[in-house]
Amino acid sequence: MLQRRYRRSIIAGILSPLILAACTTPITKEGDAPAGKGYVTPWIPPAFTKAPDPAAANAVAAEWWRAFNNEELNRFVGQALTYNYDLKAAVYRVAQTGAQAEVVRSAQYPTLDAVVGYQSQAPFNGIGTAATTADWTAQPVYQAGLRAGYEVDLWGKKGFNTDTALQKAVSSTYARDALAITLTASVVTAYFTVVSLTERIAVAKRNLAGIKEVQHGISERVRRGDGTAIDLGQQTILVRNTEANVASLVNLREQQLTLLAQLVGGVPGRLAIEATSMTAFTPIPLQPGLPSDLLCRRPDIRAAEADLLGAQADLYAARAAFLPTFPLTAQGGIGSYYLSTITSPQSLFFNITAQIVQNIFDAGRRKAEEQAASARNFELLEIYAKSVQTAMRDVEDALTAIKQNNERYASLGEARVTAQKLESDTQKLLEWGAIDFLQLLTIQQTVLNSEDTFITAQNDRLKASIDLVKALGGGVIPGDAACDPVAKNG
Repeated sequence: MLQRRYRRSIIAGILSPLILAACTTPITKEGDAPAGKGYVTPWIPPAFTKAPDPAAANAVAAEWWRAFNNEELNRFVGQALTYNYDLKAAVYRVAQTGAQAEVVRSAQYPTLDAVVGYQSQAPFNGIGTAATTADWTAQPVYQAGLRAGYEVDLWGKKGFNTDTALQKAVSSTYARDALAITLTASVVTAYFTVVSLTERIAVAKRNLAGIKEVQHGISERVRRGDGTAIDLGQQTILVRNTEANVASLVNLREQQLTLLAQLVGGVPGRLAIEATSMTAFTPIPLQPGLPSDLLCRRPDIRAAEADLLGAQADLYAARAAFLPTFPLTAQGGIGSYYLSTITSPQSLFFNITAQIVQNIFDAGRRKAEEQAASARNFELLEIYAKSVQTAMRDVEDALTAIKQNNERYASLGEARVTAQKLESDTQKLLEWGAIDFLQLLTIQQTVLNSEDTFITAQNDRLKASIDLVKALGGGVIPGDAACDPVAKNG
């Protein structure tokens, strides 16, 4: 008994300093990202530190594409959100991370297992007890019972691991939302591009028909001796160039159709679009709101924030790994050498084991894991900062594009009207002989370019509007009412 006490005293004397030393390792430290102030915020404008405006979060309708009042477009977007393969894969990634979070969370709770076992042991009384071969007999052991296990999480390591897993699930959800925003914007952009190309092809073919008429007229004049081969050659060149332009536009349209088919989850080459003109579509009027609202509305920023919070929990878990663990196990049931007596009272048994485990040497593995978690923490802090910076750039670029494209559209609209009037007047002047064919050639080229660039400008206006919708978060409204971005000064 005395020796046992001395033995316990020696073990306690060895373990106590180690445990106390481990307990002095702080799990959280001053300046940990993202809690440390002043690391991200210096370059962010003051407007990003203001409280988000709840009304501004609804500035972009959730189904913003319906503002174009086109059922065909609505149908394509609906198909994309249902059948697009990338989006469906993202949905399954959300399910994976959610299930994985449940796996990690379950480690915080005790485990209970039913155990049924059979064991055969020889020699009967244990190793070294069989003096002769006659004593070498085997004895079966039958057992059945329950086994419970639990690790006391005094330092919160399992809780931190759960936080990390939950943040990964949140991040994958926001990544799915970001993909949905990009997908809808891509579908609408591809749709308008196809319609724009359809109209440009129609204009080019109409102009081609007019140019061919003039070519025929010049050919007749050359035959009568009223025209020159030079006039006919120049007009023929314009005809061939216009035919090549039509072929190029048709090729671009087919490429956009196959892209749209892929986006909506359809079969490329089998998609048809009814709309043929851009005149029915106008840009969506939008109010960007406060810059700080981007931190709530844009899912890519919120995904980066979730990744950052998960990395912080990883860092705390790595620090908690330095501290002792307290595993508890308990087992109870019935056991016997003979099945006939396994239900008797003397067959009942139980055992309980409690341990304190403190690592003494691991060749620096835990320290390296903490350093890796800390570096990952600051890496994601930089990624979060870049996400905010990218959001600001996207909005500024979209606003600039809208302004410049509106001005371009207005100027090209006036140029188009003037070109159309000029074409009409040219026909009369040509009949009266007031102009030559060289002037007619120049005017025809001007009219064709004016019509084509005007239609392109219409598409560019719509694309700039779509880009602004995408930059503002695409109408996605946060599930929680409050938004406390990491970069906020507080």
